[in-house]
Amino acid sequence: MNLRAVRKKDWDFILKLRNEATFRRNFYEQHNISKKEHYTYLKKQNLNPNFHNWIIQYGQKDAGYVRILDNDISIIVDKKYHNKGIGSSTLRLIEKEAKKLGINKLIGRVMISNKSSKKIFEKNGYKLLMYWLEKDIHE
Repeated sequence: MNLRAVRKKDWDFILKLRNEATFRRNFYEQHNISKKEHYTYLKKQNLNPNFHNWIIQYGQKDAGYVRILDNDISIIVDKKYHNKGIGSSTLRLIEKEAKKLGINKLIGRVMISNKSSKKIFEKNGYKLLMYWLEKDIHE
């Protein structure tokens, strides 16, 4: 298992992962993202010095995506590669990459319903520090 830098030709693969219903539930923004919205976001973030992203490779196959944005880690592993330890291995690899980049703290923000991600972070020494409560009041 290893990480490789994201190339523009990977953007459709990342979008496919991000828009899968199982993963959407685990994101703060849960709507389907259009290709235009996705490409605009990645173009903008590629100019951001606090944005770093990689493709997760399992053997020679692309198995997922990981990014750090302002110390926040997001990991998406393709469903066909679940339960192979890829999430934990990715987290350890990302910590090494973060050190090389001079990042001193990483944060894993996990939706309450995402028990598998919570388990991966806790298993790797991340501690629960706060609850984030919100209420939508615009209606």
